[in-house]
Amino acid sequence: MTSFLQFHRLFLSIWLVYLFHFRHLAAGSDRFTLLVMAIVEQKTVQLDLYFNDPFYKSFLGDVLFYNDHIYSNINPGCSLLAVPAWSVAYFFYQFIPETSALRHEAIHYFLAHFVSFAFTTALFSTLIAYLLALIVMKKMRRKWRSFLVALLYAFGSIAFYFSTRLNQNIPIALILLLLFIYLFEPNLLKPQQEKKRLITIGVLLGLGIMIDTTIFPVLLVVGLFLIGRYRQELRQLIWIVFGAIPPILVNFLYHYFAFGNPLLSPSLVFFQQQSGHETHLNSFNFVNLLEFLFTVQSGLFVYLPYGLLAIYYFCRFYQEKRLLKPIEKVFLLAIAISYLVFLGLLPSDFLFSLFGPRYLLPIIPFLCLLIALYWRKQDFHLGLILISMGVLFNLAGAQLGNDTKNIIVTATIYIVRGPFLPIIDWLYVELPRSMSVEFDFLSPYGFLLILFWCLFMIWLPKENYFRAIRLSKDRS
Repeated sequence: MTSFLQFHRLFLSIWLVYLFHFRHLAAGSDRFTLLVMAIVEQKTVQLDLYFNDPFYKSFLGDVLFYNDHIYSNINPGCSLLAVPAWSVAYFFYQFIPETSALRHEAIHYFLAHFVSFAFTTALFSTLIAYLLALIVMKKMRRKWRSFLVALLYAFGSIAFYFSTRLNQNIPIALILLLLFIYLFEPNLLKPQQEKKRLITIGVLLGLGIMIDTTIFPVLLVVGLFLIGRYRQELRQLIWIVFGAIPPILVNFLYHYFAFGNPLLSPSLVFFQQQSGHETHLNSFNFVNLLEFLFTVQSGLFVYLPYGLLAIYYFCRFYQEKRLLKPIEKVFLLAIAISYLVFLGLLPSDFLFSLFGPRYLLPIIPFLCLLIALYWRKQDFHLGLILISMGVLFNLAGAQLGNDTKNIIVTATIYIVRGPFLPIIDWLYVELPRSMSVEFDFLSPYGFLLILFWCLFMIWLPKENYFRAIRLSKDRS
């Protein structure tokens, strides 16, 4: 019971840290937020109203112009997953008087983004950390290793940066981890009948298609593994099709409302407009791959210094069968290779760096898993140094952003400048522009003090917590 409570405290703590690091002014998030607002508030998938509004116009960088209308330039899945949360919040938001400052466009947009992010990206990334902790606990019965993998993924990887705003790569990473669990560790979650498990796998794959085209490497590898496993009874795979149909139909419905053709996706329209009405992938570009692995702009092994140690452990213990089964290792290897090939085939224009190798985010939970499972005493000091570097780099990025495009420079600035929170930029700069209200008196240290107090209350032993409540009542 104690372990159960601690794992839930871990979940709540990670989610809370993400909420405090919310980055409202984030590149690529506006298209999701504005689509959520359009669907909930305007009952449309067109963003014309916001494009013609002077306040919102500057937030519409990632859009498509199609048949004299404006649309988001990416699949709608991330926005559609956020629609229920903002629908509930917006229902109550409308009760606020029109004359209130809370109804100002700047506040309205901020709240829409915050609510949408809190119950999608932040929640999904927290769930990834939680599931990784459960996997390690099941395999090793070592609580410290379980907490290590959760915290390493949550705060020592680029997931920290991308979990602080609406982002499509985080749900793809969650889908891949859930597929791994349903394929190889089904008893970790509530046991299900074979038919229900296959339907769930189909739903996950369908959601991935609805969210982003970066699910394609997962579709390929998972499809091959399923065909191999059920080669004697391929008829069973029909349940996967049944599971995938509902989210795919929703996706087709969105395409129809937006472009008049259920098979014409935003990604396809974007490719057509970018390449002269032709859709194609480049021949394999080895330079792009090297950039996404080793450069200070976006290198996997720079932003995650312990990544090389994880690769070493994978090779060193490849024959080991107690912690990871051979088939699981083959799956992880196939996923890694498929994503590397995918990166090599993408046009260079699509590989600009926001913060590290964002397209490789789906494989990062497994790198953290390898560290937690195989970290040895003889590697303790090396591993501690590499993990500490990863935490520093990614904490710096999550708090300061990555305007320098060089994680070493960003980390150096962070050490000199000290702790910061992205919301301060909005309160210092953007909100005063819209409302003529100054917030110079606010300090990131005040916000961090509130965060630490909340974390203290979460981890306060149950009996001490109730004792503290009684003492506060007695004093009052």
